[in-house]
Amino acid sequence: MLRIGEILIKKGVLTPQQLELALKEHDRTGEFVGKILLKMKLINEEQFLEAAAEQLDLPFVPSLKKIEISQAAIKAIPAKLIWHYKFMPLKLEGKALTIAISDPLAVWAIEDLKLQLGFDVERVVTPTKEIEDTIRKYYGLGAATVEEILKEKEAVPKVGGASPVQITDVEDLEKTAEDASVIRLVNQVLSEAIASRTTDIHIEPYRASVRIRYRIDGILYDISVPDEIKYLQQAIVSRIKIISNLDVVEKRLPQDGRAIVKVKNEQIDLRISVIPSLYGENVVIRILPVHLVFKLESLGFRPDDFKAIEELISKPHGIIFLTGPTGSGKTTTLYACLTQLNKESVKIITIEDPIEYELEGVTQIQVKPEIGLDFASVLRSVLRHDPDVMMVGEVRDLETAELAIRTSLTGHLIFSTLHTNDSTSGVTRLVDIGIEPYLVASSVNAFISQRLIRVICPNCKEEKKDKGLVPEFLKESKIFFGKGCKECGFVGYKGREAIYEVLIIGDELRELIVNKVSAAEIRKKAKELGLHTLFDAGMQKVKEGVTTLEEVMRVVEV
Repeated sequence: MLRIGEILIKKGVLTPQQLELALKEHDRTGEFVGKILLKMKLINEEQFLEAAAEQLDLPFVPSLKKIEISQAAIKAIPAKLIWHYKFMPLKLEGKALTIAISDPLAVWAIEDLKLQLGFDVERVVTPTKEIEDTIRKYYGLGAATVEEILKEKEAVPKVGGASPVQITDVEDLEKTAEDASVIRLVNQVLSEAIASRTTDIHIEPYRASVRIRYRIDGILYDISVPDEIKYLQQAIVSRIKIISNLDVVEKRLPQDGRAIVKVKNEQIDLRISVIPSLYGENVVIRILPVHLVFKLESLGFRPDDFKAIEELISKPHGIIFLTGPTGSGKTTTLYACLTQLNKESVKIITIEDPIEYELEGVTQIQVKPEIGLDFASVLRSVLRHDPDVMMVGEVRDLETAELAIRTSLTGHLIFSTLHTNDSTSGVTRLVDIGIEPYLVASSVNAFISQRLIRVICPNCKEEKKDKGLVPEFLKESKIFFGKGCKECGFVGYKGREAIYEVLIIGDELRELIVNKVSAAEIRKKAKELGLHTLFDAGMQKVKEGVTTLEEVMRVVEV
């Protein structure tokens, strides 16, 4: 039988010199040669496992995605054993159980299955991540922990459909929420979300189930969880309330809180919102890094738009509005502008609801409407602090809009946001709120509309050969798409980038605004003056191979 090093040399993934180095380390430490080669990063896990499978005469299965997995095999093995030994049951025929393993030398798992459950075990070798992903898919996130909690609490329903044990006493509720297993379960949900680049976690109770969804790159995905998690929904919500300093007893009113957690030496800021629903409390957790570097040049502006933005934010006074729906990245753009202006000689004050990120050197104020500390009242007081630049989180009413605009006319540069679908609608929104057109024309420097589009995964990016459904103006361009791979979770996209529509209010547009023309007329004139619309910006990203036509059509109204 060939040794592992000889097999790797035969396959051409290792040189004799590299093997010699590993053997010297083996003589010194006594560690298995394959593990040494992995530590030295001379081979990857897949190469090692393929060679180990050949050495032990076992089948090597690089992916479990297309393997048909038997429900009988899944039901036959407790989740606790699965997670403890990190294997995946694939097939059960009589007493013959086929499992996927990532450590071919871990014979104790096989012995346990034989002794405890009486199975004859056959093995196939598969990479660790494939096994972990498949366990989560079929057993659900935190399955072993849920199983352990229910066993301890005896909360599993009795045969015949009896209801599970319900925790009603406040003291019991708090005690259960502080249970080590419940803490571990909540930590698993958070860790998994952060590792998968999730921005929001949604925990939604229904009559007979609890649904957990992660928002990744703006799209919601269902996360597989064990059915029994519905018995722990109350304890999970209570645990989340405890870490965010919310009232555990109050279940009738909405509550908002925040918490800072540490995951892999990185601090993460959690914004928690709890609302009552028909079958229990609905929780949304927004995940934000505590420290994030904001750079204007890395946001995705076209070169000419970037130059225009730099000129706009260098002006001493006026107001710049960012427009777009919730979740379109307006706050990130605002913070990037403030970061660019954040110098020793500039006093910056922000009024926000909520404060999304901490900015060093910037005075940030959180509004609290319940005690009368709203945007308008804070804005009046802030002027006495002699700011050069201000950010008003959102213009929602006439008083705030009027104060912001009049403040910009007194020699301050103001940034704010409006909820409109495009840049030109910002004009009519302000007029509809009650602002006189002459004030809009004389104070607003620009309206910037934006959207976030998903970026094609660089790992599985391929050129599209069939251009049958592509518009005529893209026929001559190279069109790319994401085929789908492990890196992007087989969706073809990884990460997001912004597209912008920058409407600069010049003399010709000011005249139209004063004359109270419609948004459509302003848009028509802006296009004549060279406005690049969101659709134009999206199509440019398609031509550059950054995103797909389908993604642009998903987020932009034509």
